[in-house]
Amino acid sequence: MMLAGSTPVPSPDGPPIDALLDADETSERIYIAARVALSQSGLDDRCPTYLSALEAALEDDPPYGTRAYAAAYRGASQNKQWLATSLITNAEREGDGATRLWSMAACAEDAEEQQLLKRHAVDESGHALFYLKLLDLTFPGAVSPEFRTELRQLSPGYSMAQPLFVVEGSPYGRPPTVDDFIQMNIAEIRTTIHHLLQRDALSAHCPPTTLPQIVKLLDTLLRDELSHVAYTGMLIEQHATHIASGKIRGLFQKRFHDFNEITMHELDKQVFD
Repeated sequence: MMLAGSTPVPSPDGPPIDALLDADETSERIYIAARVALSQSGLDDRCPTYLSALEAALEDDPPYGTRAYAAAYRGASQNKQWLATSLITNAEREGDGATRLWSMAACAEDAEEQQLLKRHAVDESGHALFYLKLLDLTFPGAVSPEFRTELRQLSPGYSMAQPLFVVEGSPYGRPPTVDDFIQMNIAEIRTTIHHLLQRDALSAHCPPTTLPQIVKLLDTLLRDELSHVAYTGMLIEQHATHIASGKIRGLFQKRFHDFNEITMHELDKQVFD
């Protein structure tokens, strides 16, 4: 079993990452993202219930799986200020996500789930700093040193060596459920799709000298996102062994609908996660 953020063990039979990078901007790319994620973690044929539920939910036509959405993102990202603000927003959301996962991990009753959630929290804590580094590399000097120091506080700075605790006031200080893992899985797939759009946007604005560093950071982010998709898919599959498959499918469809509503609201405001 793979831990989130661990070095992937690619399956010789599953689709490679290139299949995702080259995929067309349709809902099919969302399904490919899940398949590639499972392949990279050696879980190709071990999550049939999860994949079936995901495929059924895609019939709801997620807006982020359309060419129109990709075009809207590209249009917005031509504005340097918008893209810089987007990177800061991503850093903020990663830091916030890390504290949610950390609190949930502290309350997890299953040791395996606790370790996976903790790894995920550590990853997202690091990703907050990654996005700030992407800001530095793409738009050198865009923010003042004082503001840049403040932005660093967006990351809670978690590490695997640190003992878990419930963050004060967090509503996520409770054991995780299969519904939580479904929501995490959908969110991580959506973030993966946004990440693919972001790759072209950053390369269009950055100085040529910083492009190699940006690509290296983006490759690390993509591997981590795919690892998060894979482990949540695996946990959904495990929970499905003692939950009716119809319930899993129903939850997936409900949560996909919820995320679609959020995405459409963000699209109206030109805010992309």
